Amino acid sequence: MTNLMDKVLDRLVPRATAAADTSFYQYCTGCAYVEAWDAIGRWKKLCHIVGGKTGCTGCQTFEIGC
Repeated sequence: MTNLMDKVLDRLVPRATAAADTSFYQYCTGCAYVEAWDAIGRWKKLCHIVGGKTGCTGCQTFEIGC
């Protein structure tokens, strides 16, 4: 009986997946001095995981401190 109910449930409700969409920052460089900000820091880029595929922006954000 349990097998039959599992089969019926599988037909009515799609199985859940563990994949989740997320965003994270990834460093592009090591510590460096940037004269424009008169600061030491690192460049970083924003990456996204959507539907199991990863994509990143260019190195656009500067984080002060190392």
